[in-house]
Amino acid sequence: MTRLDWYVLRRYGAYLAFSLTALWALSVVVDLIQNIDTFIDHEAGLGQIARYYAYRSPYWIVLTLPVGVLLATLFSLTGLARRSEITAVKAAGISLYRFLMPLFAFSLVFGGLAFAFTDWVVPPATYAYNSVRNEIRSYSRSDGSRRQVLLQDVEGQVLFARSYDHGRKRGHDVLWERSEAGRVTARATGQRLVWRQAGWVLEDGRLYDVMADAPVAAFDTLRLGRLTLRPEDLARQQKKPEEMSYDELEAYIDRARANGEDVTRNLVDLHLKVSFPLTCFVILLLGAPVAASARRSGRANTFGIGVLICFVYYSCVKAGQALGWNGLVDAWLGAWAANLAFALAGAALLWRAHK
Repeated sequence: MTRLDWYVLRRYGAYLAFSLTALWALSVVVDLIQNIDTFIDHEAGLGQIARYYAYRSPYWIVLTLPVGVLLATLFSLTGLARRSEITAVKAAGISLYRFLMPLFAFSLVFGGLAFAFTDWVVPPATYAYNSVRNEIRSYSRSDGSRRQVLLQDVEGQVLFARSYDHGRKRGHDVLWERSEAGRVTARATGQRLVWRQAGWVLEDGRLYDVMADAPVAAFDTLRLGRLTLRPEDLARQQKKPEEMSYDELEAYIDRARANGEDVTRNLVDLHLKVSFPLTCFVILLLGAPVAASARRSGRANTFGIGVLICFVYYSCVKAGQALGWNGLVDAWLGAWAANLAFALAGAALLWRAHK
């Protein structure tokens, strides 16, 4: 690291810190304007409001990262170009690639930190935020208890419960079936389904003759040893994708897929957990050659360019997400389409820039 590298990084870091702080403050103000009536109507206390914004802040920080990175890139490099400092660097025999190298290295490290922040901090904070929001609005957070539970399992098994109490890990009015080649081969009903000794036990029920569709035997208890469903599967509504870490969402997808559920949307969200933090590098790759080639553009013009680029980027992210959700493109492509398109555009601009 040379003195020039540190000089560029200091300027960029100062603008990045200022941009992220300003965007966070703007998010708080906008949200407060939108929700102040709700806070007043439900008589929310200052402690509740403070927790509401403290838990929501990590999400806003991640959401505004592309804007903050782009504004920091444009303002820092445009200022250097306007004062002919980049021209002086080139005249000293230092190429534009070498000049931008510390920023690219920093953006990769920053993207990795953003992924860790997104994976470790944002999910529990988002879960806590939703809980506080429901508390303020006098909604009770579901403990996982459900009605009309219908799930598929491996080996063609189907489980239905009219109601499920997650706190007691117990289902009521239960039907279990197993099918082979599209035909039901076994069926049982029971008054209760209880989680006992790491497995499900059907109580007070009957076995059926599938061909005659008539009960053939009554039982007090029947262990459903082939079921791989677990209590958390029956309480599927416990968390939303944005409230899960990468590993949690991946495990959720594996379990849901084994149960025969459609996981297309969750796969797109899983890939977005990786692709969105890496926007830090992609946005810098696009903005750096634009800013380094600027001459007389003022701060207003620089800000306008940044807003335009970010608007197009977020539109591409949402479009790719929608295409992936609806199965029009592969899940990974829906999540990575915006990054791939902007990375190619940035690489082309950097290649055409005056070295």
